[in-house]
Order: sequence, then C-alpha cells, then structure tokens
Amino acid sequence: LFKGIEAIDQDKVVCEVTFSMLEIYNEQVQDLLNATKERGGMKVRQHPKKGFYVDGLRVVPVQNFREIEDRIEEGTRNRTIAATNMNATSSRAHTIVC
Repeated sequence: LFKGIEAIDQDKVVCEVTFSMLEIYNEQVQDLLNATKERGGMKVRQHPKKGFYVDGLRVVPVQNFREIEDRIEEGTRNRTIAATNMNATSSRAHTIVC
C-alpha cells in the first residue's frame, strides 16, 4: 500500500491512510485508541452518503506499516478482557480495525 502511494505523482493525487480501532463488547462500542471508556458506549450513526460510522471515533493518520503496528499494539492494550472458565485473559469482544 505505502509503496504504491510513493509511486504516485504527488502533484496530481493526494493520498492519506488513516487507522481506527474499536471493539464491540456487551453490545457497546468503545474506541480502542482512547484509553478512557465512554460510559454507555459510543453511538453508531448512519449518514445518507457516507454510510455507517461511529460518532467520535478517533481516526489517526499513518505514514507506514510500523505506525499501523504501533496503533494495533495501543488498541490491544485497551481491549476489554476478563477471566472465563477456559482462559484467564479471554476477551468476549469483537475488535474492528478500519
């Protein structure tokens, strides 16, 4: 992806790669790039042209794969985990990277 962007004539085309990471846990949406959990979860909205989005979700510009890895590590640290009968650090959440 980033090699392809570098090959594009920057005078004619502007490219920006962004990163977001969220989890859905107990039917609530949380921004994993924000360590503060929003009480009651974040609101999922629908825009007539843009489609579905999470209101207030942090969107971070990234310049290379290393920055994506750093954001994934940051988001993983903020995931909701709890012990289950099978695993002491299980997560019942669904994580979405966009």
